Amino acid sequence: MALAILFHSSNTTCASPITECPSPFVPDLVFHSTNGQQNTDDAFCGCGCCLPCPQTNSFYKPGIIDRGFFITDILKGVSAGLALVLALSYVVLPDKLQHPSNLILFAAIATVLFSAAVAPSYGNPKRIQCAANGVTTATSYNNTLCTIQGAWLLFGAIATTAWLSIVIVNLHLHTVWNSNWLAKRAWLSHVVGWLIPAAFAAIAVVTKSIGWNNSNMCMATQDTSNALLFIPLGVIMVPATLLHIATFAHIIKVTLQAENSETVSHSTLSSGRAARISHRRHVMNAIRIQWRAAVLALIVSSSVLLYWAFYLVEGAKTDMSWMSTWQLCIFTGGTQEECGSRFATGYVPDFIFMMVTEGLVSTTGLWIFLLFFKQSLMMEWKEYVSGWVCCGGRRSRRKEEDQFYVI
Repeated sequence: MALAILFHSSNTTCASPITECPSPFVPDLVFHSTNGQQNTDDAFCGCGCCLPCPQTNSFYKPGIIDRGFFITDILKGVSAGLALVLALSYVVLPDKLQHPSNLILFAAIATVLFSAAVAPSYGNPKRIQCAANGVTTATSYNNTLCTIQGAWLLFGAIATTAWLSIVIVNLHLHTVWNSNWLAKRAWLSHVVGWLIPAAFAAIAVVTKSIGWNNSNMCMATQDTSNALLFIPLGVIMVPATLLHIATFAHIIKVTLQAENSETVSHSTLSSGRAARISHRRHVMNAIRIQWRAAVLALIVSSSVLLYWAFYLVEGAKTDMSWMSTWQLCIFTGGTQEECGSRFATGYVPDFIFMMVTEGLVSTTGLWIFLLFFKQSLMMEWKEYVSGWVCCGGRRSRRKEEDQFYVI
């Protein structure tokens, strides 16, 4: 939510210009250069002082927002790098381009794009958050780099969520129904995973619906964020999460139904009981092989839903009545930390909640790497390199019956 200070002052209502602006306010250069005829930005300036961009930072302890987002930026960079390592490994190593391994490959690629969207913000977030005058917040109309990052972030966020939801669907189909339905319809996965996210990003660019809201990155504006980001995320992730719960409910049910009769030869069992035992073994084998995908889906779906909840809860804080008392506190000698603690707390996004949600979504690539860059993958790298050195590039092949399952 973009926060505007209350005194929409103009030269006609300002009785006397302010000669010295108390921190966090800064002098309005346009006001002084035009002898009080104009403000740099009527929404954030008045009587010769402006609340600088990003305005939200002014309502917390000085510097704490920048330090918090600097940490999450580092996490995003690490996540992007590790996810890229995993993606390159899946591209190069044998059998990783086949279903379902390629689902993790595409999820890793989407995560790289999502995490790397922070790159334009590194070192100087204000070049993304603000217009050139240092006061007006960035939008598609005044900051091209903000538009680029916002479209990039929208595409990466929706694509990452889509591909991890596809992993959930595939896990459900294989574990519960022993079906390779999704493997036969790869085109559908690419439509959901790439084309739909690209369409939302394109709509945001064409309609100029990108700008800075609260974080150190540009995304969909406050008015359009539900339609362009949170509703698509919800439509994708909520059903996938419910499906994931159904998958684990089925696993628990099958496990509890385990009976000692498994040790009895199939010749003495009814066909129904034999089928149930066979299905249980299939489920247990699927979990043994695909537990990493299950854990990743659980972590990411929880992160996305918490991120969504943060913006639904914090974005609903639209009461600005506190601004006049906060401003009075500042102009009567109060410090930024003191006035923010007394008058802004509860009306601006909670710092801890904000950092937790940003931190969780910033570690997606890290989780993908930790779960899937396992010892067997390192061994495959050694075999791959050895094959090129000693055997002219011959690659070992996994047994055909395992190719569908191992990811």
